[in-house]
Amino acid sequence: MITIYDIAKKAEVSAATVSKVFNDYHEVSRKTKDKVLKVADELGYVPNLAARSLKTNKSYLVGVIFSAELGIGLEHQLFSPILEAFRRRIGKLGYDTVFISKNLGNREIGYLEHAKYRNVDGVYIIAALADEVTVNRILASHIPCVTSDIKYSKTVQVISDNYKAAKDAVKYLYDMGHREIAHISGPSDILAAVERREGFLEGLRQVGIESQDFYEIEADAFTFEAAYKATEYFLSRFDENSRPTAIFVDADIMAVAVMKAISSIGLNVPLDISVMGFDDIVFAKYVTPELTTVSQDKELIGITVANVLYEQMNQGVIHEEVTRIPTKIIERASVMRRK
Repeated sequence: MITIYDIAKKAEVSAATVSKVFNDYHEVSRKTKDKVLKVADELGYVPNLAARSLKTNKSYLVGVIFSAELGIGLEHQLFSPILEAFRRRIGKLGYDTVFISKNLGNREIGYLEHAKYRNVDGVYIIAALADEVTVNRILASHIPCVTSDIKYSKTVQVISDNYKAAKDAVKYLYDMGHREIAHISGPSDILAAVERREGFLEGLRQVGIESQDFYEIEADAFTFEAAYKATEYFLSRFDENSRPTAIFVDADIMAVAVMKAISSIGLNVPLDISVMGFDDIVFAKYVTPELTTVSQDKELIGITVANVLYEQMNQGVIHEEVTRIPTKIIERASVMRRK
């Protein structure tokens, strides 16, 4: 059986330091904690969580909230890799992950009641409704919370730099020779959609293109169906001489719908209209043509959420209200250079 003495020997620290790491003492540096946890992982050390819980009055559990009303599950191609990165990182920091729903057995309860029942030390709200009462109740409680989707007042959020990303997308399309650039956005009650639209408009201003309302349309949701419906209506406004040469779309799943809608009226992507997405989900490189997109660093988002939540739970550290994660443009075949 692996002991803390085995870990101490390999990590070249004292057994007392290893014990402090596993019991979350604040005076141990992050570098030392990471080193000890890495060695413990390599040796296959399994701490006695029951004993730790009795000693520290902690459960070493973190809760994860997916809002059922949004219809988002573990298979979601954006949130799934973020959650997996979070789970791996928080696991290395000594915590197990449990899902917090509004149901317990056959009884309906609130998120806060479920979190208290599970005795979680913190909560990661990965996707929820901005005005959901039960979410706001848990945010107002003593339980540390971090989110990476919806912005809540006085709550730490880890999110991609949507504003700059949209500006960069417009600049990229402009540099590819496009001057008639349209935007199909997500719903305006979602922060990411608001920030991407603001970035889009600022991007147009910076390259000297006057924004035009008829080159923008808002989809009802970040879904294939909503984007397809919005695109059908959007394209019906234009004839051959007035339609945009490029469309920036707020999400890859929406961009795929845009490409299908374009194809359905006999036009070609990218020969007639170029399409650029946002997210870089797995199948973005498997559609035809392969989708040019803004890539969100999903792994870094998940890791950062775990680190921030850990520091809140154990050190009382309150970070800036919003932590921005950089993005990058992935060039593929759905955007064509225009002469």
